[in-house]
Amino acid sequence: MNAPLREFEETVVDAWPAVETEELDGWLLRSSGGPSHRANSAATLGAGSELPLPTRIAQSEAWYRARGRLPMFQVGPCASPEGLEQALVERGYRKEGEAALARATPGEVLAQVGRAQSLECSVTNAAKAAWLELAVQRSRFANAADFFKGVLACLGSRCRFALARDARDEACAAALGVASEDRLGIYAMFSLPHRRRQGAGRGLLRALAQSAQAEGMRELYLLVETDNTAARSLYQRAGFQDLYSYHYRVFDDGRRGVPFC
Repeated sequence: MNAPLREFEETVVDAWPAVETEELDGWLLRSSGGPSHRANSAATLGAGSELPLPTRIAQSEAWYRARGRLPMFQVGPCASPEGLEQALVERGYRKEGEAALARATPGEVLAQVGRAQSLECSVTNAAKAAWLELAVQRSRFANAADFFKGVLACLGSRCRFALARDARDEACAAALGVASEDRLGIYAMFSLPHRRRQGAGRGLLRALAQSAQAEGMRELYLLVETDNTAARSLYQRAGFQDLYSYHYRVFDDGRRGVPFC
């Protein structure tokens, strides 16, 4: 197993806490309600030797169905045990939500991203009303506001709240930073539709990189759907490089969701 990849995958699991979790012989079963794939799937980073693969899958399926959810498994580079993906395919699981983890140092981002013109970008340790209005009420989390607020409450002082304001002092974009020792994860990037492609995203990345650098953090990371070409282009221009990709296997009952990576 690749130790650096395992460390990163563990960091990501820790940075997005689920409402309910249960350990299953090395796997972590997660359930939160709402549409988030990550918070409603089994993290399969480490498998113990107690349960054979068919048994652990069956027990996971029973756990999710008892909560009224489709069984779902997150499959990344360190998924175990061997043969998991093929076993899920044979049981009728479809592939959803392919995404990549990309990383950069604060210095690399600051070297690539200039100061945003006509925008004021800041990072605070407390969520202001304007941040909550954008990041919770007007983003893709609008229909899962209670879940998202629960994540913020669970993370507590690990949160960094990035906000962009335009020349009229109106909030136009927001992002969430999550501190994990010497790394800062960048989550929940959102710009108002009419303010996209005007530098707000770049401004938020620069502000978060400055904040991470000031705190002595050595690395930034983020998660992005592989088919989100606009976001991937933005992050690549800002100096982020893919480290690994991952996806989900969801039991195929004909429904299709909108994954939060």
